[in-house]
Amino acid sequence: MIRALLYLRLTSFRNWVLWRVRRLRRPRYLVGAVVGVAYLYFFFFRHALQGPRGRMPAGAMATTFPQQWLPAALAIGGLVLLVVLACAWIVPRARAALGFSEAEIAFLFPAPITRRRLVHYRLLTAQVRTLGASLVMALLSSRWSMAGHAAWPRLVGWWLFFSVMNLHFTGAGFVVTRWTDRGVNVLLRRLVVLGALVAIIVISLARIPDGFRLPADPAGLRDWLTAIGHTAPLSWLLLPLQWVLAPFFAGNPLAFLLALGPALGVIVAHYFWVVQAAVSFEDASIAQAEKRAARVAAWRSGERRLGTTEAVARPAPFELGSVGRPEIAFFWKNLLSTWPYFNLRVFGAAVILIGTASFIVRLQPGLAVFAQTAAWIALGGGAYLLIVGPQFARQDIRGDMRKLDVLKTYPLTGWQIVLGELLAPTAILVGITWLALLVALWNIDARMTIGWLTPGVRVSLGLTAAIAIVPVTVLQLLVPNTAALLFPSWVEVQHRGAAGPEVMGQRMIYFFAQMLTMVLVLLPAAGVGAGLLWLFQFVMPLAVAIAAAAIPVLLVLVAEVCLGVWWLGRRFEAIDVAEELRE
Repeated sequence: MIRALLYLRLTSFRNWVLWRVRRLRRPRYLVGAVVGVAYLYFFFFRHALQGPRGRMPAGAMATTFPQQWLPAALAIGGLVLLVVLACAWIVPRARAALGFSEAEIAFLFPAPITRRRLVHYRLLTAQVRTLGASLVMALLSSRWSMAGHAAWPRLVGWWLFFSVMNLHFTGAGFVVTRWTDRGVNVLLRRLVVLGALVAIIVISLARIPDGFRLPADPAGLRDWLTAIGHTAPLSWLLLPLQWVLAPFFAGNPLAFLLALGPALGVIVAHYFWVVQAAVSFEDASIAQAEKRAARVAAWRSGERRLGTTEAVARPAPFELGSVGRPEIAFFWKNLLSTWPYFNLRVFGAAVILIGTASFIVRLQPGLAVFAQTAAWIALGGGAYLLIVGPQFARQDIRGDMRKLDVLKTYPLTGWQIVLGELLAPTAILVGITWLALLVALWNIDARMTIGWLTPGVRVSLGLTAAIAIVPVTVLQLLVPNTAALLFPSWVEVQHRGAAGPEVMGQRMIYFFAQMLTMVLVLLPAAGVGAGLLWLFQFVMPLAVAIAAAAIPVLLVLVAEVCLGVWWLGRRFEAIDVAEELRE
């Protein structure tokens, strides 16, 4: 029976590969595949194939991770893994379900196959994805110094990590189903699990020796983290998780082999636990497969709804008047199509929460290192969102590509439709970026970092950046929307949530084109701002000079936005829907 299941899995994989290869006959997939494969080779495969020759002692694995930080790193990794695995006991609401496809359900469920063999088949299928994910992460982590330069320890380390995750989530689903059958409701389960976890953490923190309490400076942070990982009862939970992570940090082959035994023991223990805990999962698996099929069909039909829940009526984001600017109607419609927590009430609550947390942190000198870390992470996250955010916030023309024929019947000019479509993603991205900027400005301590960053300069920079983020975000959104109207068939492929090297290559082409375009667009404003700031700093304080130099910069950016919206509106009016979207 296992041979038949293996044949089914291998045949399905072969057909999947053949379908991807045949799709390369279409130019847009071929170009994307060439770019995607070239990117993977030059950034990952070439580095991995070069090997550690000439960069490491013979017989070593060339890890440069500082060994004095190893206990603290294992403690941090164990805590992160513990939090993730705890979600397996807290989050699920429904009964345990295994991820069978509709075809597998029709073929396997009526067959004379025991439930245990179905579990084995599902675990075997999951191993294919686990190995694929491990290979990808091993390539992505090839430049991480803590993981060493040898490829196979990274591959095995990631395989151990993903295997434990998969087995634990499967086993926890079975156990939670048993608890549900015995009358344990969701609230009671969550209270018990969270209560036990919090009690263990509190008891462990209270038992840490006085010499290893939470330090006021980063120098003592390592010893504090190490003490957490070695204090019972938390250490009892972290020990098997640290065994799983230990091969990833091994510095030489002997240490890797010594660490591999306990990690494999955790995997084997999880396997027997899953097999023994298996309960009825057939009905829940059928329901899950139906939801997945409905979600795929929704993506292919152009719907943007995420998740598996049915669409339900919800309050409008704001009251839409019967008269007014037509662009506001597009704003209202696109906000209604996204997540309900993108509204002013949630934004205001986030501002209050950030302000309160920052005030409390400032009153605790021992938390200064965490405040600094949060500030720089928020600053980096905001910059990342400003650059990459337009690729994800698609509540604009890209989301209405299948409705272009309807949009063109509206008695509006092109620039009005383009402007209206851009309002919702602009508001969402600007709001989130402002929150990140707020975290950064409230938590950066000028005395510990940059001397010239006085409170006045900080306020001036913050206000200038907050205002400039708006036109820069609109310009960022104009680029992919322009691509959508110039190459509508390519955008449709990405809208369906497809994956693979060819789709990754298409996205890279878009991304690099967007970066190049943005550099060219921002150069005039940056040149004007840099020149004026250099002149103004000699005649006025730096805070005032920044504000004065920002005014012409903003005027240049606004002019570029107006020009871009007008040009894209002309392109929208000229597009032939029947010709462009006939494929």
